[in-house]
Formats: sequence, C-alpha cells, structure tokens
Amino acid sequence: MPELLILPLYRLDLKEKTMKTLWLLGGLGLGAGLMYLLDPETGERRRDVVRGQLAAYGRQTEDLLDDTSRTLSRQAQAFLAKAPVPFRPQPELGERLLTQTEHLGMSLGLFLLGCVGLGAGLVYMLEPHEGPQRRALLRDKARAYWHKTDTFLRSAVHNGSHHTDGRRMEEAHTAQKA
Repeated sequence: MPELLILPLYRLDLKEKTMKTLWLLGGLGLGAGLMYLLDPETGERRRDVVRGQLAAYGRQTEDLLDDTSRTLSRQAQAFLAKAPVPFRPQPELGERLLTQTEHLGMSLGLFLLGCVGLGAGLVYMLEPHEGPQRRALLRDKARAYWHKTDTFLRSAVHNGSHHTDGRRMEEAHTAQKA
C-alpha cells in the first residue's frame, strides 16, 4: 500500500526535475544566442544575416498571403457567377409587413398595434426586477388553467360526451359543478 503513495510523489518529483532542466537548457540557449549575436568582433555581420533572413521570411509570408487571397477571390467570383439564383434585392421591411398583413386579412395599423402590444408584454415580463415574479405568477396560472381543462375533458370523456360536442361539454361541466 505505501508503494502506491510513493509512485505519484516520484512522478511529481520527476516532472519538477524535468521542468527545472528545461528552464536551465533554455536559459543556456538564450545566453549562447545573445553571446553569438552580440559578439563585438563578428556580431554586426551575424545580426545583418539574421535581419536579412527575417526580411526574406517576411516577404515569403506576404507573397503566400497575397496568393491565397487572390485565389480565394477568384474562387468566390467563379462561385457567384455559377450560382443558380443570382442574389437579388430583398423587399424592404415595410413591404414585407404590408404583404404579410394583407395575407392575414388585417390592416397594417392593427398589425402594428399588435406588435407594439407584444413588445410591451415582453418588456413587462422580462423586466429584471419584478419580471421573475410575474413569470412565476403567469406560469402558475397557466398550469392551473390547463389542469382544470384537462380534468374537465377527462370527466367529459368519462361521462360519454365527445369533446367536439359543445352542448354535451357544457352539460358535463354543469353536472361536475353540481
């Protein structure tokens, strides 16, 4: 049993030693590199070589990015040229609302009034301070309503009335209240 406790400690110790070794080697490498570049006799020439290599890598990267962007641009243009339905302007919001309200058979004013009412109701229900209490009250009322409706429909089916027959449902509801 004690061997199990030693093994994780040994791994932790090994991990710490490895990290310390890596830091030591990194520090030695950084020091050697600085010494190589800051050498008073040949350091100037070495720094110029490194600067030239970095500039060449920068130009190569810039060329690669330019080629990639040109290729992607050509591919996008080819795709848009072959698209089966060209992109056409969409109707404005007002035109869409007018079309939808005409389809529903109501006036635009009534439709907009309904939208304003819906927005006001959402603001009322989502208000940060009292909104959670209002939503809880609405949720409780809805549950109570659906529970009553479900109970009423179940009793109407039990009494033999069909839920589409309004007169029978009213009779069943009256009988249930009595």
